[in-house]
Amino acid sequence: MKKRPWKSSLTAIMLGAMIVQGGTAVWAADSAPAPVATPTVNYGLTSDIRAAVKSVAVTPTASGSQLAVTVRLYNGGVTQNRVPEHELRVQTSTGVSYTLKPSGSNKEALQPKEIGELVYMTAVDTKEIGTIDQLSFVNVDVYSYPKLETTLLAMPTKSVWYGGTGSAALQNLDNLAWGQSFSIPGVNSGLTYSAVEASMQNTTTGRVAVVTVLASNPGAGRETVPSFRMDAQSETKNYEGKRSEAEPVTLEAGEKKYIHFAIPVENGVTLSNLVVLSTDTFVPKGGTEAATLATGKLAIAWPKEQGSSTAVPYTIGQPIAFDALTKVVDKSTQVSLMELHLHENPGEGFKTAVAKFKLTNTSTTPIALPAFMSELVSTQGLTYQGSRQANVTEMMNPGLSYVVSYSYIVPQSETGTSFSLKLLDAVAAAPYTTTIAALQTDLQQEETDSTISLYPFDLKFNDVTVNSVTTPQLTYSYKVRLDLDIKQNENVVVDNNFSKLRFEIVDSAGRVIGSKDAAFTGDNKLISGVQTLDASNITTDQFSYPFTVNVYETIETASGTAKRLLKVIK
Repeated sequence: MKKRPWKSSLTAIMLGAMIVQGGTAVWAADSAPAPVATPTVNYGLTSDIRAAVKSVAVTPTASGSQLAVTVRLYNGGVTQNRVPEHELRVQTSTGVSYTLKPSGSNKEALQPKEIGELVYMTAVDTKEIGTIDQLSFVNVDVYSYPKLETTLLAMPTKSVWYGGTGSAALQNLDNLAWGQSFSIPGVNSGLTYSAVEASMQNTTTGRVAVVTVLASNPGAGRETVPSFRMDAQSETKNYEGKRSEAEPVTLEAGEKKYIHFAIPVENGVTLSNLVVLSTDTFVPKGGTEAATLATGKLAIAWPKEQGSSTAVPYTIGQPIAFDALTKVVDKSTQVSLMELHLHENPGEGFKTAVAKFKLTNTSTTPIALPAFMSELVSTQGLTYQGSRQANVTEMMNPGLSYVVSYSYIVPQSETGTSFSLKLLDAVAAAPYTTTIAALQTDLQQEETDSTISLYPFDLKFNDVTVNSVTTPQLTYSYKVRLDLDIKQNENVVVDNNFSKLRFEIVDSAGRVIGSKDAAFTGDNKLISGVQTLDASNITTDQFSYPFTVNVYETIETASGTAKRLLKVIK
């Protein structure tokens, strides 16, 4: 039968293939518009059924090559129509023909206005396939002699993906810049996408490249994200990715959502590209083991810098602007960074940074306290993971603020004064993280006068003295006499989860001979005025005068007690 080309138009019979306008990527500065998709050419298989090529792929295997084809059919009639009996064959430019096996899940008939996809695959023991330029539906009458073959439809294959490694695998693909919006050629969907974040993350099983993609629905109806994946590519090797979302992702008209891909890679690898591949399922007839067939559609340049969520200048105390699509922080929750300090730890081999956040419920009902993670990033790109305080309030009442602290262990060699602070979502792409806010801010300098900020408290040490007490049994204890002024900000809740003060008594040889923790809540809480603390946990009976008192803020975290040195009193 003579092939009958039929250009797609904006009607139902265009099989859903349409020209879509590019969206704007979150965090993707100066994103280029989406490339205009070439209209899909459709052909008449029968008087009612039209056919179009979705994908054709030739990928190398251990012993030869795998040929895979997916064809989309559309029944434009008003009654159910049976797909005619046929073999699917591909022809090379040199005249070689290969017959592909149909998937056991291929439809045998289509309801009126229904779209169906037919999947075919075969493996051959040769790597010399050549260039495929045509595929055809052929009816074979095996009951005639000699057997009679009738070509029902022949379609040219202008877009064939030849899998492999390096630049050779990208020759027939559109190459996009990072952040550029795109639609997936040949896929029956009006959704557009843009890659907005990429990061390398270490896990217990190895190194993983995590890519966040923004999916947008510019259409007028609900759409489900079609089956596709993202692979990563170095100059010599491909790395297969997997979508993190196990359930289907559906977008209403005008809606945007993130989808995530995790790509295991080797340590030390330098990635050059991401490859967008449409995926189809092939089920062998009579078999149960389904195979995934992947066809490269687009290549995206790997970003030169990890992340791509640029840290914005931030002033401590101001509300933080979160990614508009995040589900971690409720829209009624206002979050502000109130403190960020980095300090020495006498007697320890590292420094400790402490970040303290104020979370305010601006709604009229109780809401859950958000559980975000955080990282501190130096100007040299060194990343320090934050450890959240161990116990926090689960619910926040309206009109009140709550305080949550994070600590970061950093090496003694860290001398930076400016850092990026990343707030992370650990749920959307679990077990990996994605960035929901990135702040660029300077460290606060420790106070040099007698007043110390310990949000939401301001402490003024009027006087601190230490007296030793010897019992008749020759045991030793110490009394720490404090004269304090304490002021607390209004409408900020402080409970037994809040940090404490630790007073360490150090002798002239640098030995800690006693300590005492004091809380801001409870029966024996710190108060304004004169009070005495009993430091009776003496660790040695050998000490030398004079004594020094180190005053710390201590925070209980999942990884232990974090200390911030507040003051040294001699």
